[in-house]
Amino acid sequence: MRALITGSRGFVGAALMQRLIDQGHEVSGFSRTGGDRTLTGDLLDPASIRAAIDAFRPDVIYNLAAETDLKGPPRNGYAANTTGVSHLLEAVQASPSVQRVVWMSSQLVNRPGRAVISDTDFDPEGGYGASKAEGERLVRAADGGGKTWVIVRSTTIWGPGMSEHYLGVVRLIRRGLYFHAGRAPRMKSYSYIDTLAAQLEALGTAPETAIAGRMMYLADSPPIDLRLWSDAFAARFGRRIHTLPEPVARLLGAAGDLIAAVGLRSPLTSRRLDNMMTDYLYDTAPIEAVAGPPTISMQEGVRRTADWLIARDASVETSFR
Repeated sequence: MRALITGSRGFVGAALMQRLIDQGHEVSGFSRTGGDRTLTGDLLDPASIRAAIDAFRPDVIYNLAAETDLKGPPRNGYAANTTGVSHLLEAVQASPSVQRVVWMSSQLVNRPGRAVISDTDFDPEGGYGASKAEGERLVRAADGGGKTWVIVRSTTIWGPGMSEHYLGVVRLIRRGLYFHAGRAPRMKSYSYIDTLAAQLEALGTAPETAIAGRMMYLADSPPIDLRLWSDAFAARFGRRIHTLPEPVARLLGAAGDLIAAVGLRSPLTSRRLDNMMTDYLYDTAPIEAVAGPPTISMQEGVRRTADWLIARDASVETSFR
């Protein structure tokens, strides 16, 4: 492949860029901040998109750039997920080199746990989910700019380098502050970062007939039991996770709501508890037909992630001495 990756300075973009380089593909990034092997530009600036495509002449584009709310309200109100998609579609349609685009969406185009009846059935979670649903509609309406296209929905992405938003749960486990609510399994379709990068690579090289016009969920297989996943992290940190009866957990969540209502941070709220206790499972058979089954086990992913966090925190502590 000769691949251009928008959002290449993000968690997923950086992992995919390294994966493609390691596998011998020609790669360029595209981001607002530029950098090594990265062209500077913005999906909200159509001229910069056209210039990047003309300069690099990719045959495959991975559109991973997005405005999220993980660090608070986005600066452009999710415009990169809608207007930015429209700009990229126009540039793709005009490009003689681009043959394929992988469009990254999100599981949040539907509320977690909701039964979805079709690829175009949407009930988004929040502003971010709504913007991603609109991005999917734009891609379908434009038939991907007249090039081969596939839409992929990511789930919760974990692994070395993961965002502080999701790392918060792992930090609670490490500090001995995490607990299980009830004893029932909590099944989740999570995505380990290296597995996700391998799946994305496969979508760029797969036969056109295997991916064209399709939507696929990218996730680990088999799905993760949140209890076992958390216990594996606890064991790596030398901790043990206790189990609280569900009614007690609900009371703690309600107390957290009161703390949050006065403007203080709370490690647990009713909403977070609901997210913990809601199963969300997605069909990974379509992506496995393209990329094969994941080669990294949950246990190995936990080991790598825990060791990365320990080493990173030790490095930070050393720098302040």
